[in-house]
Amino acid sequence: MKSHTTYKTIIFDLDGTLLDTWPSLLQAVSTAATGVTTIEPATLRLALSQGLSAMFAQAAKQMALDAEATQASIHAMERTYFEQALSAAVPYPKTSEMLAQLHGAGFTLALCTNRDRASTLTLLEQVSWLSLFSHIHCLDDGLPAKPDPAAILATLSHLQCPLQDALFVGDSWVDARCASQAGVDFAAHLCGYHTDPSELAGAVLSYRHAHELSQWLAARFTLKPELHYD
Repeated sequence: MKSHTTYKTIIFDLDGTLLDTWPSLLQAVSTAATGVTTIEPATLRLALSQGLSAMFAQAAKQMALDAEATQASIHAMERTYFEQALSAAVPYPKTSEMLAQLHGAGFTLALCTNRDRASTLTLLEQVSWLSLFSHIHCLDDGLPAKPDPAAILATLSHLQCPLQDALFVGDSWVDARCASQAGVDFAAHLCGYHTDPSELAGAVLSYRHAHELSQWLAARFTLKPELHYD
């Protein structure tokens, strides 16, 4: 895909793109599923792209429980995650510096996630990123979940940003398809939660480290201040 050259807004996914939340989520599932040997982490990680509820529901399904026990298990996983594991999420290396650089360079930053607003804001406050984002769209804001493009389109409408001036950054097939259906360029984080690189086909950039994204943008725009990575 040929990239545009006038990006003004960069929209990020959260889980698997900016924050590594998977270990803390798996911890919550493992705690609730003590003694269960049928849990398939790869399947759960794929479901995470569609939101926390989808992932916990998939975990409960793998436990082969009846309907009542399934709901109890989902509630137990959610409670364990929010009370014990949420704070264990960490940014991918140099992501804080990358976001600060892009924000300082004048890009409008936004977030579009299939995560609920309460946990999203908690995570952003935890890593001191909340002030960097001009708009945050979450799963419980009343629009269909990604890969439906409604969330990206609503975000760009709110920011009064044309499609050709936006770049969406994500890590999964959900994000890639969402960007494609919205008609915006897509940058793929290769260290996230996709199962195969082919899921990210069509990306104008595929990167493993945060500085690669800012360097790619720096080649097309004037970024300041210049970062020095160890």
